[in-house]
Amino acid sequence: MMGDPIQAFLEGGDPPSFDDVMIVPTYSEIRSRKEPDTKSFVTNNIELEVPIISSPMDTVTGAKMAFTMGSNGGLGILHRFMPKEEQALAVEDILRSNAEITGPKLAKIVPAIGIGRSEKQRFNYLYERFKDSLSAVAIDIANGDSSYMIEMIKWVDQKTSGNIPIIAGNVATGEGFIRLAEAGASAIRVGIGGGSICKTRIMTGIGIPTLASVIDCYSARESDGDYDDVSIIADGGIRYPADFVKSLAAGADAVIAGRIFAGTIESPGEVISLDGRRVKVYRGMASKEVQDDKRGGLKPGTCAEGVSTHIPLKGKAYYILDEFCGGLRSAMTYTNSYNLSDLRNNSRFIKLTSSALDESHAFGTRK
Repeated sequence: MMGDPIQAFLEGGDPPSFDDVMIVPTYSEIRSRKEPDTKSFVTNNIELEVPIISSPMDTVTGAKMAFTMGSNGGLGILHRFMPKEEQALAVEDILRSNAEITGPKLAKIVPAIGIGRSEKQRFNYLYERFKDSLSAVAIDIANGDSSYMIEMIKWVDQKTSGNIPIIAGNVATGEGFIRLAEAGASAIRVGIGGGSICKTRIMTGIGIPTLASVIDCYSARESDGDYDDVSIIADGGIRYPADFVKSLAAGADAVIAGRIFAGTIESPGEVISLDGRRVKVYRGMASKEVQDDKRGGLKPGTCAEGVSTHIPLKGKAYYILDEFCGGLRSAMTYTNSYNLSDLRNNSRFIKLTSSALDESHAFGTRK
């Protein structure tokens, strides 16, 4: 039989990136792309029809994006790079938009917070104001495998008597995943340094390919039955529907993406004209631009670990969700997978050469 389980690459000392592997097609009895069930739980109260989350970045997810994602089967985590009062107004905007629609696809309210005293104040403010409306809270820091993160998870858990699921991260290893799961996280963001506007790896030499991190975290979860219900969210480097599919096949329950949504109509920021093109700003939250804008500049002895760029305007976020879900459904027919559990069990991977990668791309699709 051609191909191996994805864990074999990690066990063989060859941690893969998305472009290093491909899934082998198999015999399938699925007759229509409508048959597969793409639903996935991120927390016990958040089930996604399309397991994609827009990133809590100030050029990606404001109120409009969070509502659009949620009302179309995904999820948007409301970014924290604004005063707590402004974040509360964004929550109110989402609630008003929810009130104007009928049916099950109401946007979930998931604000992001950081760590430390001011972020505890942020959470207190949001929790007291929207207690019954919050579906979860996302504790959002670059290195989630830290004592600061564990302390914050336990503080939020105690503050809410365990009534609000916690999305925490980021981590890069199975050991980090288990530490945050033990602390009380319901879902964990997995991936460090893999984003298209993140330069952590070239500035620090720190990082693991996101796909390899997902494999390691999934293996750790499978080895410890106490945390079967703690979700893995692949975060970083999602460019194509194929990256989305490979993440889920490797063990992720959902993915977080920034770049693919940054140029949509719903992302925060104005549309500007640049060299005759209509574009939007997309910037990493550790970029010099954000440090200058939000925090008065870089602190002495630190460096920027993100960049700022422009993304061509690309239409509505719904089109992105539809395209990525279409790719996932098609992949599930190729692997005889009726649900995401089948996709994990049925997917076998082969390693690609550079020639095979070139052969995989249609004209003009290489990013």
